[in-house]
Amino acid sequence: MFVPKNIETDTHVFREVAENVDRLITVDLPFRAVSANLYQNARSKSKGPLTLIAAERLLNSVGPEQVILIATGWPDRPHINPDIAETDGPPGAASLGMALHRAKNIVPIFLIESQLVMAMKDVANAAGFKILSPKEALAAARSRAPLHAAAVLDFPIDFRDAEKGAENLLDSLPAGALVVIEKGGVNEKGVIHTSRGDDTTNHMAKVDVLVRKASKKGILTIGIGDGGNEIGMGVIAEELRSWLPYGKKCRCGCGAGIVPVTKTDLLVTAAVSNWGAYGVDAMIALIVGDRGIFHSPEIERRILESCIGAGFIDGGSGYVSGGADALDVGIHMSLVELLGELVRKGISLSKKITA
Repeated sequence: MFVPKNIETDTHVFREVAENVDRLITVDLPFRAVSANLYQNARSKSKGPLTLIAAERLLNSVGPEQVILIATGWPDRPHINPDIAETDGPPGAASLGMALHRAKNIVPIFLIESQLVMAMKDVANAAGFKILSPKEALAAARSRAPLHAAAVLDFPIDFRDAEKGAENLLDSLPAGALVVIEKGGVNEKGVIHTSRGDDTTNHMAKVDVLVRKASKKGILTIGIGDGGNEIGMGVIAEELRSWLPYGKKCRCGCGAGIVPVTKTDLLVTAAVSNWGAYGVDAMIALIVGDRGIFHSPEIERRILESCIGAGFIDGGSGYVSGGADALDVGIHMSLVELLGELVRKGISLSKKITA
């Protein structure tokens, strides 16, 4: 079990920093007018800052040379072409995987739709990973010569195939946790919606199935989202139906609204889903006491620019630009710089108090 060196002192510092991290990642720069309410609803279900609790649980749940499953990918405008997907999600997945790998030699296995596997590999490469098969990535974690590896697998969009795929994954891999970042979740009628209230069920990997099976096995599950229609938002479903646009009634005719029913053990909300992952990364770095675990603004640029080559679009603007949620690359780099400064000061403060 992972615990801080000085529990009382470190817990106080961690909480103070985490409150600032939570505030920073929920600033509504995209102006979608939902992030404040999402956070308030999620925080009401939590005993402390969302990013801190998620980081602590991950560090305590996944051991060295174990696997963390990270599902992401949002096929965007699939009515035009199912190969179109957005930049929000994959960068956060790659950065979270790297933070846990650096912190505890954990092996990330990224899960995404089959047509997006190559694109996710490009993003994971930009974060610093060598992409191998799961078996090879686990062997790399045990190698005396350094090799920082991960795997990218496709997860089915068909419900029956998803059932089989989930069972195979959980039976064959030593998974300690499952994190789902920016992934549409099914409502009570089994329909997945966009935030605009449209049906996108036929194009989204059915990760809800994997979450349910992981939970039954006692595997930690965490949802990260920014719109209220992502897996994990079932934790606050009742609240969302009362105020979220299309929360009660969508535009597709199913009559059940866009709010997902699938719950995760923990829910982290943010103004941009990538930022939710970055906030957890930052707290992992602080708890471990190593600023180097958290990525730099330059690495953020590299990851986001890899999205251009991968063909991901900015879901807010519709451009292939490297931006996310209508915010350009520089904004995301600045956010990473501010989070990194919070980590640096938190580590410094812990050392001063315990000196």
